[in-house]
Amino acid sequence: MIDSKEIYIHREIEELIAIQSKDYPILSVMGPRQSGKTKLIRKYFPELPYYDLEEGDNFEIISKNPNRFVRDKCMEGVIFDEFHYIPELTQILKTVSDELLTQANKEGITSIPTRFVLTGSHNYLFDAKIRETMVGRAALIKLLPLTIQETGCKNPFELMYKGGYPILHVNGRQPSKFFPAYIENYLDREVKTVHGIEDLRTFRKFMEICAFLTGNFFDYETVCRTLDLKKKTVEKWLTILYSSYIIFFAGPYHKSSIQRFANKDKLYFYDTGLCANLIRGIHSPEDIKINGDFKGKLFENLIFSEMWKKNYIQGEYLDPAYFWHVTGEGGYEVDMVIQQATKLRAVEIKASDKFDPHWFTNMQKHKMLQEADKYVVYTGPTMDVEGGRALNFTDLDQLFLR
Repeated sequence: MIDSKEIYIHREIEELIAIQSKDYPILSVMGPRQSGKTKLIRKYFPELPYYDLEEGDNFEIISKNPNRFVRDKCMEGVIFDEFHYIPELTQILKTVSDELLTQANKEGITSIPTRFVLTGSHNYLFDAKIRETMVGRAALIKLLPLTIQETGCKNPFELMYKGGYPILHVNGRQPSKFFPAYIENYLDREVKTVHGIEDLRTFRKFMEICAFLTGNFFDYETVCRTLDLKKKTVEKWLTILYSSYIIFFAGPYHKSSIQRFANKDKLYFYDTGLCANLIRGIHSPEDIKINGDFKGKLFENLIFSEMWKKNYIQGEYLDPAYFWHVTGEGGYEVDMVIQQATKLRAVEIKASDKFDPHWFTNMQKHKMLQEADKYVVYTGPTMDVEGGRALNFTDLDQLFLR
């Protein structure tokens, strides 16, 4: 077994960190547990002292008087991991940063490089007080599991099964061993400790239902009835999964932005490996390959999650893609629509290595789509085809080209 301590996977987002850390006194790196946040920041800021606030001793010492701790020990810089355990740190670091910037301005310096680094597996932007104190003072970085290129994996079924958590790609850890432990850790440290949910057994069932629904509209009525929960509880639990970077939502495309917000969204997982592990009956890449129902859903999830990852790597936070959905008689869908300025790109996503020209059919059913650039993302070779372009799933960067 390879020692994971000796391996570092270069992250595409490092370029963004290099740019952002020049101008902001605070750097916030958020993302799901075990996405590589700690390894990344300790590599990037090796000189800064490091405190994990989820660790009992650190929490006890710092939480007694966080202001004194910062001013006595951290004025030259610090890394606070899982900082949301002591949320008042953000107000303290805001004050300190303003003081440092005021002093720098007196010396003719308009900005100061990153001195305080905050990481966490919980999206603090849901906390209005924390969000307000960070505006204009913190560079916001989202570090998700590895992109397709970062994994180096060329087998789509292995990639869907394994997912992108770094530890699975550096030391041979088996998904069948990693994910059950990951889920138990998540339930205990995030769902119970941070959000106060006691019924972890039902919450896990809820996660399994979400995995089953990946790539679909979320059916509140069925979920509430299946788990005997009120809609308000289900909405809260969805927010927990969303705020801890487990799931995200893609909305329908409409020319009117207002209409986009008035329609149902589709649910996806940031990591297909976690999603696959939550689906009963999937125990290997081969299980995905032979399962017609989940093969297409997980492959679509892989492509959507890759688009979101690439979006954050570029420092963008608006949704990078939508889906096209027409209801009623003769209804149809196009898997993905990307808008760049006034130009549309329509994309069908197919878990097949053989190109089929009929995949372009739905893209011809509306005038707006007829005028769009047309793509198919599949597992076969990248090539120009009549009516558009077929992309291998490892060549998704071409969808971002202007």
